[in-house]
Amino acid sequence: MYCRARLQIWVLAAFMLLCAQPSAFAEEPDTRMQIAVIAAKQGVEVRWLHANIQRAATMALPQLWSRLIPRHAHGLVPKKVNAIRFLKKATPTESGVDITFDQKRVLSYLEKNHIPYYVEQASGFPAITTKTFQPAAGLQPGQDTIAQAQVKSGLFTIQRQASLPEQVLFEDDLGHDPRVVSLSLRQVNKQSRQYQLTLKDPDDQWLFEWIKLRGMMLTESAEGWLVR
Repeated sequence: MYCRARLQIWVLAAFMLLCAQPSAFAEEPDTRMQIAVIAAKQGVEVRWLHANIQRAATMALPQLWSRLIPRHAHGLVPKKVNAIRFLKKATPTESGVDITFDQKRVLSYLEKNHIPYYVEQASGFPAITTKTFQPAAGLQPGQDTIAQAQVKSGLFTIQRQASLPEQVLFEDDLGHDPRVVSLSLRQVNKQSRQYQLTLKDPDDQWLFEWIKLRGMMLTESAEGWLVR
């Protein structure tokens, strides 16, 4: 009985220890949320920065936006945003303060304000999460279906290899075009990339010329568009 009791205690202890270990498959933190604020670059003393964490977070916020938000959408961010609302952790360093923002609060804020942002994909490729089509302000009930019928949406497949900078530049340029409602990455592999593309107007002839100017060829498919 004594040996059985000791065995049960060991099994229980081993189980609790296993539960206490962090999962090997736990989601890795988004390093874009971690920003080093260097006192010398901000023109302040390290000691002052350590005593003013709220100001350090404010200094870090523009760099966070530049990492997350496409260039064309920077103007959508309100000018006065309280950075402390996103703060998760502040760690004093020899040269300044390391600021870590809370990912859920940051992304929730961007989505609530309909601001497009880059999201990290499992493949390592960033994609743009954009606003979906919204009916124009002032439409009466029932008119939104008419407005939605005036857009054109489908899969936009690119069968061409591209470097990461080329892909990001392409997404930024096309997503920035005023004739585009939304552009979101759906799938990436070595030979192709697939997006969901929504245009403001059913007339997509401008898109053929837009692609041609970039050295590629666009054809229509049953699901949308194909670029080679």
